Amino acid sequence: MRISAEWLGDYVQLPPIEKLEDILLLAGLGVDERDGDRFELEVTSNRGDWLCATGLAREIGAMTEARFRAPAPDVSEDGPTIEGRVEVSIFDPEDCARYSARLIEGVKIGPSPEWVQKRLTDCGVRPINNVVDATNYVMLEWGQPLHAFDFDKLKGKIAVRRAGEDETLTTLDGQERKLSSDILIITDDDKPIAIAGIMGGADTEVSDSTVNVLLESAHFASTRVRRGVQKLGLPSEASRRFERWVDPNGCKRSLDRAAQLLADWAGGKVALDAVDVYPRPATPRVVSMRPARANEVLGLKIETAWMQNALDRLGFKTALDGESIVAQIPTRRRDIEREIDLIEEVARLYGYDRVPTTLSKGVNAAAGRPLAGRLEDRARSACLRCGLTEVATISLSNESAHANAGLSTEKAVKLRNALTEDYTLLRTSLLPSLLDVLARNKGRRLRGFEIGRIYETSPSHPLADEKRTLGVCLSDAPAPAHWQKTAAPVDFFALKAIVGNVLREFGAPESVFEPSRHAAFHPGRCASISLNGAEIGVMGEIHPLVAAKWEISHRVYVAQIDFDALVRHLRLVRRFESFSNFPAVERDFAFVVPQNLPSLRLVEAVQLGGGDLVTSARVVDVYQGANLGEGMKSLALSLRLQAPDRTLGESDIEGVSKKVIEAATALGATIRS
Repeated sequence: MRISAEWLGDYVQLPPIEKLEDILLLAGLGVDERDGDRFELEVTSNRGDWLCATGLAREIGAMTEARFRAPAPDVSEDGPTIEGRVEVSIFDPEDCARYSARLIEGVKIGPSPEWVQKRLTDCGVRPINNVVDATNYVMLEWGQPLHAFDFDKLKGKIAVRRAGEDETLTTLDGQERKLSSDILIITDDDKPIAIAGIMGGADTEVSDSTVNVLLESAHFASTRVRRGVQKLGLPSEASRRFERWVDPNGCKRSLDRAAQLLADWAGGKVALDAVDVYPRPATPRVVSMRPARANEVLGLKIETAWMQNALDRLGFKTALDGESIVAQIPTRRRDIEREIDLIEEVARLYGYDRVPTTLSKGVNAAAGRPLAGRLEDRARSACLRCGLTEVATISLSNESAHANAGLSTEKAVKLRNALTEDYTLLRTSLLPSLLDVLARNKGRRLRGFEIGRIYETSPSHPLADEKRTLGVCLSDAPAPAHWQKTAAPVDFFALKAIVGNVLREFGAPESVFEPSRHAAFHPGRCASISLNGAEIGVMGEIHPLVAAKWEISHRVYVAQIDFDALVRHLRLVRRFESFSNFPAVERDFAFVVPQNLPSLRLVEAVQLGGGDLVTSARVVDVYQGANLGEGMKSLALSLRLQAPDRTLGESDIEGVSKKVIEAATALGATIRS
């Protein structure tokens, strides 16, 4: 919204320019730029009443306690009556709550006064002619969009209705627009003549030959105008205001003001009376506020009389009812619905800068962030220490991406009004998002992670079950040598090590990785991740065919962990054990086992069989060869033996070794010779 201080000064006594800028900021307006006495303002979406000079002037008057002077329309109806010459019908009051029209005859098209052209230019509006400039001037003055039709080009009755699927309209920009049932239009007996709240039609526009003008002032539903803008990709200054709410009770006032200006600038005669179809008049909302509650919320001691006076300055009609202030809210302020909204108005006028920043009672200043945020930070820190880079993706995806990753969309939350074909549903997995990141960085050796959210419907959560999820992605793209050293290899075990580090950061119990299958992963290089017997994630190498759908030619590895499930297994209190003061002994064993025996089972068996003296066991080598026999493999294990109270003797070591071999033999293993 662009406006000049000169224009605002017509309606309220202004402070100095520098002070005015501060007042606008305190009111809640964003001052993007100031050029002399001209301001570029950022208006919030709930304050459509600020998109005009009178709305801003009223706010400035309320902030500075200066009197607001509203321009009163003084239209002279010296033409023939409009009755019987203009008829209007509204098909659905939900789409169009009010439609008003005035007829001005005998106008002479020409330029508007120079001072008008300057004001329009200061606001970023191009002057066109005295008729169009009058409608734009009133829109910028009162926030009510208007439209001028060439009356002689209209045929029959004016109607406000939804468009048909086969209807078209050439708009003022010369483009033919294909209409649909989502779009609200204005028609005469023959054809569409305007897209309601957005743009008029070229066939009925005002031109140099126009003599008689029909002025329109209406209230169109915000959602209906918004859908039309999205459907046609045709935003306008009018639609910007209708989308944010235009006061339906201001239609007639703005219409009269425009007719007055048009008669002054174009010399026309205003017809007697106006057409005003208003089937469901809007009534002011009544909201109560307790001054004691306001002071409690704000931490202030403001007198009740001051609060009431402040609300009166905003144009609210107030009265005292016991210990409450009852305010009648003008229909231009749709944003005021509850007591807390009135408290906010009091805070704005009192000044946010005057509200003390004392800590509320019962709040611990050292409380810090909530536990959920601290746990995410802990996971983030663990990933960063592993050399990963955090990536951020949006929660929207599409059916094609899910299908390419082998994911079903049966439980996905689908968007009813998707903006693009790329974002039609809420993702049910991080896989498509991480593969998108890998695809965009396929020329780099990316090592990334994300803590994001996925969404699924379920009988207990028909709308959406929102889950926090941790994803890790590694790329095996060729990396340049650095300081005469080649980059560390990226493989399944590198990913497994990262996942293990994250799990250990949370003090989770010993994790279990077991072979698994998933449509997106390589069938022989995929594993499930379990804690305490509950599966919490999946990891592995992405299947080459899946990677090819993202145009990735090198190997990529991805892990996905249910973060909420991981948190349920965490240990907030860690238990530390002292180190033994006695030396440890390491012994290696090589066992020949069936190929289908998981190494984890062998490790668990020898640890359990060896007893308390076996402090760790890990696989250090896997070998397969014809000399071992068909269907067999060799697993080399390194065992660490240690006692907390003594140095182990040869008999201790021999005894443990015998138990380890017996435990392995029970699984069908033999010592490799």
